[in-house]
Amino acid sequence: MRIRVCELSALRSVGATSVVLGELRIAVFRTHNGALFALEDRCPHRGARLSEGVIYEHIVACRDHGWSVGLKDGVVLDPDQGCVKTFPVEVYDGTVYVEV
Repeated sequence: MRIRVCELSALRSVGATSVVLGELRIAVFRTHNGALFALEDRCPHRGARLSEGVIYEHIVACRDHGWSVGLKDGVVLDPDQGCVKTFPVEVYDGTVYVEV
């Protein structure tokens, strides 16, 4: 199922937005080079919202305890362990969509 997130122009040049689909919260990230990524908006450590974290390169650092999660694959960087679900994201006619 394809979910409309927002207009591309509504996303900050570097940042994240979060959408809720039932019990699932998805974060859409925009990196410094304009790339878009979508992950489950939940740190695997203690469940904090990744959309409130700090983005650097293609990584988001959780605001609570600094766990770093790869935006491309959802895998937590060493020395921590874990992962979050990723979702395909695309822009069509200036609108951002996520496939769930």
